[in-house]
This record gives sequence, C-alpha cells and structure tokens, in this order.
Amino acid sequence: MVEAYLAGHQGNWYSPRLFSRHRTSHITGTVGMTAGSKIELIMEDVLARLRSGALQAGDRLRSVREESELQGVAKNTVVEAYLRLVAQGVVNSKPGAGYFIARNTPQLKAQAMPSFADGARRAKMILTEQLEQSLPIRPGDGRLPPDWLDPAEQRRAIALPRVAASDSYNSSWGFLPLREHLCGVLAERDIQCHPGQVLMTYGGNHGTDLVIRCYVRPGDAVLVEEPGYYPLFWKLAAAGARIVGVRRLHDGPDLADLDEKARSSGARMFFTQPLAHNPVGGSITSGNAYGVMKIAEARNLLLVESDPFADILPVTAPRLAALDQLKRVIYVGSFSKTLPGSFRVGYVAASPDIAAELNEMKVITIISTSAQNERLVYSLIQDARYLKYLRRLRERIADAAAQTVAGLEQAGFSVPRPLGDGFYVWIRFSDAMRGQDISAQAARQGIFIAPPEAFTVSPDQEPGTRINVAYGSHPEFLAWLAKQR
Repeated sequence: MVEAYLAGHQGNWYSPRLFSRHRTSHITGTVGMTAGSKIELIMEDVLARLRSGALQAGDRLRSVREESELQGVAKNTVVEAYLRLVAQGVVNSKPGAGYFIARNTPQLKAQAMPSFADGARRAKMILTEQLEQSLPIRPGDGRLPPDWLDPAEQRRAIALPRVAASDSYNSSWGFLPLREHLCGVLAERDIQCHPGQVLMTYGGNHGTDLVIRCYVRPGDAVLVEEPGYYPLFWKLAAAGARIVGVRRLHDGPDLADLDEKARSSGARMFFTQPLAHNPVGGSITSGNAYGVMKIAEARNLLLVESDPFADILPVTAPRLAALDQLKRVIYVGSFSKTLPGSFRVGYVAASPDIAAELNEMKVITIISTSAQNERLVYSLIQDARYLKYLRRLRERIADAAAQTVAGLEQAGFSVPRPLGDGFYVWIRFSDAMRGQDISAQAARQGIFIAPPEAFTVSPDQEPGTRINVAYGSHPEFLAWLAKQR
C-alpha cells in the first residue's frame, strides 16, 4: 500500500484506493471522458494550480510522460493540452527542456482571486506576530495568554517520571494507552471507535496536513468555510487545490450555499469546524448539523471535522462524527488549546481504511510522533487535577468573553449570540472601516489585529475580524476601536 502513495509527482502524493471510493471520474481522470474533456481537464489543472499559487512564473510543468501517467491519458492528449496553453500565452515551450509557466500571464492574473492572494501574503504576519509578539495589545492573537494554561500543570508535566516504553521508537500510530483513552473520550461525545481508528499527530494542523497530502490532488475543488481558518487555506493552496468558500454563519455553514457550491464545483471534500468556530466564534446547531450531513450524502462529500476546543465544550454538543460514526467524517482533535502548544499532540479519528492510509502517509513523512510527549499528555489528562483545571479554564474564558462582549457593544459593535464557548468572537467592520487598512492602523497604536482578508478566499466577503476574548476587553483597544466607527 505504501508504494501507492508514491504515484504522485513532486510531493503530491495521494491514495488511488481511497480516490476510487470518494472521487468521481472527473477527478481521477479518464472513465467515460471524451478526448476533448481530457484535454480540458489537464488545462484546468494547470490553471487552477497557477491561480492558487502552487505554480509560479518560470516553473516547469510535469513532463508529458509524467502527466500522462498521473492523469491516465495518452501522451498526445497531454501534448495537445500543453500546446493549447502555449497558444493562450500561459505556457512557454522550450525544445529539449519542457514546458514552463510564462513569465507574463496578464489574462490569468486578471482572473485570479486578488483577495485571497493578498490575504495569504498579509495573513502570514499573523503567525509571525504570534511568535514574535512585538505588539503589546493583542486582541487578534489566536492563542490564550501563556499563564492561562496553568503553569502548575506544565511544571508537573515536566517533572513526571518517564513512562516505560517497550522499545526506543514510538509506534507509528502513537502511544497505545493514549489512543485507548481517547476512544473512551470520544465515546462520551457519542463517537464510537476502536484504537485502530485513532492516529496520533503533532497537533491538529498536522492531522489536517496528512488528510490533504493523502486526498487532495492539484486542481481538485475543495470546500472551506468562509470566514475560515487561514492556515488551512495555505495548505490547500500549496497542494494546488481549487479553494471554494462556503459562507459560514454564526450557527453553522449556510446550507443553501454549501449545497450550491458542492453542486457547481464538483468538490468531494469539505473542511469544517462546527463548534467554537475559528474565527467566527459560534457553534453549529443540531438542525444545521443534520443539514450538513444530508448534503454530504447527496453530494458524496468527505467531511473533515476539526474540533480543537472539544475538551472545554459540552460532550453533548452536536458533532458531525457522532451523526455519521466516522463513515464519511474524518475527525481532527488536539490538546493544543488546553495544554502547552509546545507539547504538539493531536489526533485523527476515522474509518479503519482511512486511518490506515493516513498512518501510511505519516510513516512516509515523519515516521512517528513523539512518544515522550504523548506519554506526558496521557499522564496529565488521566489525573483528576486536569478535570479541575478544565473547569477553571472554562470559567475564566466565560468571564473574559462576557467582559469582551460588553466592551465591544459599548464601542458600538454587535456580537452574535449565543457565544460559542471558545476563544473568539467576530465583529463586522462599520462602513467607515471598510476599505481601510485597519490592521496597519492598529499596529501603529501597538495593537495586533488580524487583517480581514486573511480569513477569506474570495473578494466579495463582508469585512470583519476575529477578537480573542482573553485580550478583547483591553481598555486601550476598546477606546481605539470606538474611534474607528
């Protein structure tokens, strides 16, 4: 099975076996397609990778042989597709060297999504600023203040004795007692699985990355929530995906928009964070969750459900994986929101076949995760003090959210209810703020606010930004914000 992942080119690995189950012929390539449609498929693949930024001016395209093998088409079909791109001015042909993206493609640039392209560049400042912390007032931060993550818990973790291991390497699946414990935790959330369906990862982002590496090919249409999680956008763009935004409302995805985008784009995958959404803040309702599952079944969507705040949310909250029991849902969890991020421990729960394929990708890319970190997390979360710590953390977040919302409303901004019990609330910009470089203006006052375009993939979204409730009641921030209206 491992060899199957190497069928891709230049790191674009995927699983033909899972594709045959989850993809239709327009993605895998050839069944029932005319020669003309095969040519158009190859052309659109190149254009989609160029629009997303996966291909840049001067980059060499795959060779005719490589593209022929990857797409499952005749070599002359690839040659015809490349020659048409040459005729359009998108590609240059260099005899003996191959085909290259032209240095100047004005028509394509006009068709690209400037909001996402600009947002992807600007949004990189978010992660950089979160690491460097050069601005003292931080309502745009994605994380809690370090001292909120219980320094006593951290000191106790460091002082824990090493848990005996059977060998010097961790299993590629991760520490078995922790995976067994997670099966019990997931059962409390009404998600039934066994340890062979749980794969440990280096945090939630790593879990998402494994999914993308396995199941997203260049040119694939992939649905994401908008506003949404900007690192996900970057990962998909790097994979050459055609990113399609689905409007995210406070109580879940806009079902009509989801159905229409799934139908019109031909996407077979939807990435979603139903609960305590980042950046919107709200949580999905039971009715909306059932609606998402109904559309997923009708449109044959594979759902990737991110649930990073699960440990501080009610076990009874509506989860897609609980409705589906991991048939078409891949569930991504993490401890990074409640334990120090430096631990880098997360997990993916999925059907046995998908979990096995994700594990193979994990072996190919990193071999295994940290046995010591997983043992530390296992020891921490089994202790009764962890549950007490979670209760204190929930109360502290709720108190901070109440203060932040009160301050925002006093400054003239409305905040949707009910709050999602996570770290964030979302505010829409006033008319006076539209078209302004709010993040740059804030930075000049020592205030860190994420640029609104970081959270979107299309240019027509209503501007707004994410506010971290741990920082959102800062008097200087609120005073500055009130002046922007």
